[in-house]
Order: sequence, then structure tokens, then C-alpha cells
Amino acid sequence: MSTRGLRTYYLGSDAEVTEALFTWHTSPESLSFAVAELRHVGLVQTPARTRPYAPHLAAGALLSVAAGWTLLANPTLYVIAFLAIAGPVLAYFWRLPRRWELHAQYHGTAVVLYSSADVRVFNQVGRALRRAMEDGRRTPWGYGLAAA
Repeated sequence: MSTRGLRTYYLGSDAEVTEALFTWHTSPESLSFAVAELRHVGLVQTPARTRPYAPHLAAGALLSVAAGWTLLANPTLYVIAFLAIAGPVLAYFWRLPRRWELHAQYHGTAVVLYSSADVRVFNQVGRALRRAMEDGRRTPWGYGLAAA
């Protein structure tokens, strides 16, 4: 569907929100959702996760410590220094950052609309989607509400 002539709420390298479509540019392809068909949109923060290769790094660190213990003249100080430096560095790099996700129901199926580790960009995309959904519900005379 062409977005030419449609109101654009957000246009970035990873997502595009127009009055008709929400598009997430993932690799290798893009995912598009009709804004009018989205239901129960919500924000989710995923916990930081351990990287898949973390156990291999831990095993390599343990093997290095074992080798250092047997090869050095006074290995205790070297091993303690190595662990003091390598432990926090490995722990930092083992973790994937927390990600923010937009979840919704689309044609009766739960979907992830968008995901980002950058909270600033995520909030911009979320606000754009909210505006697109709100504007899609408006009638020419407002929201279709009657005053009593």
C-alpha cells in the first residue's frame, strides 16, 4: 500500500507510522499492520537477557584461570587480579539490554508491533501510533460523542 498522501506521524529508519499503516522495518523484511485493525495495544518492557554465547565465555574464563594457576610462579595474586577485572567485564557483556515492545491483537492474533532498546525512539514511535489510532476514531464532528 502506498503511503503517498497519507498523514505521517513518525518516519524513521526502523519504523513508519501513517494514518493507515504501522510499519516496522526489521531485517530482512518489513512488517506492516493496518492501524484500524489493531486492538489492545500495550507497552511491554522485556527483562535483560543473557546472551546465547555467555556459557562459552564463562568456560573460556575458567580455563584461563586454570591455566594461569598451573603456569605462574605465584598464581594466587594473578588469578585474583584476573577475576577482579574479568568478572565484571564479562557480566556486563553477557547481558542483552532491556527492550521495549509494542504488543497488540491484529486480526485476532497476538503480535509484536515494534521493539527497541532505545527508550527515546520507542516512546516517539508509541506516541505516533497512539495519535494515529486516536485520529482514526474521530469523525468530522469530533469523536462521535453526544453532549447531554
